[in-house]
Amino acid sequence: MKRLIAGLLSVAMLMSVSAMAMDGPEVQYVNGTAPGVKEGSAGRLNTSSAKALEFEAGATGFSIPWGGVQTYKYCEENRFRLGALPTIAVGILKARSKRHLVTIGWKDADGVAQLVTLETSKDDARGLIGILRARSTQACEGRAGQQCPVGE
Repeated sequence: MKRLIAGLLSVAMLMSVSAMAMDGPEVQYVNGTAPGVKEGSAGRLNTSSAKALEFEAGATGFSIPWGGVQTYKYCEENRFRLGALPTIAVGILKARSKRHLVTIGWKDADGVAQLVTLETSKDDARGLIGILRARSTQACEGRAGQQCPVGE
């Protein structure tokens, strides 16, 4: 009986892990100009398409054509803003939690500039930046203190 339960649990875990791997990284839509998507919507990114990066949040979503990506940027910021003394006190007791944000700017099929900011885990953010580097070679990667050329 114990072997049966252990076997069923392991099969269930394998199925859930493989389902998560197929859906792509989980992200939260922080803000942007994507039509029909509410701020704070949780969804998944589909990076397997050769034509576009697709965000799916239930019935809503949007796609970013790889060829239309103009800029992208990764930044890490503190989740909570504290004053000087609370920051010192919290820093002594535990590490501060961080938000990992990826901002992507692109032009849609009509030539209209669009921008989204997505929050995800640190590893997923780094993976997404790597995918953006590989698939949107014409885009400018924003770095601290550097501005990407505007226009063209």
